[in-house]
Amino acid sequence: MKLKNQITTLALSALIVGCSQSDHSSTTSSSSTNAPVASQDLKEDYKQALKDTKDYAVQGKDDFMVATSKKLQELDAKIDQLAAKSGEYKDDAKVQADKALAALREERDALRVKYGELKQASQDAWQSAKDSFNSAWDKVQKALDDAKAKFQ
Repeated sequence: MKLKNQITTLALSALIVGCSQSDHSSTTSSSSTNAPVASQDLKEDYKQALKDTKDYAVQGKDDFMVATSKKLQELDAKIDQLAAKSGEYKDDAKVQADKALAALREERDALRVKYGELKQASQDAWQSAKDSFNSAWDKVQKALDDAKAKFQ
């Protein structure tokens, strides 16, 4: 939504500047010859602003995806550490630890699906996919905290 507001604001600004320029230039030449030029300039300015905005949004998405990928690798390493620690337990402690790990892995699998959706999200669906991923991330963090509690 912010992106659409920025584009709209930019387009309106360009329109105002374009109209202002044609008003000033109408005193020196006919407005009919300046109108197509101002209109064409406006279109070009708008296209460039739209391209710049899309480039910025893509860069933000790419940065987020790189950071998220790193966090997922760290999460997988933590899960592996807990699994190794679980192997040392016996009897009821092992059963409880294994249950906690199973719940954690289930949440991690759901997060993997959300990550795939995030990677495939279009610019229009990006914010919704990101919010959905962040919600799944919160669930994984809770499951990780619960699992860590079982291991202490």
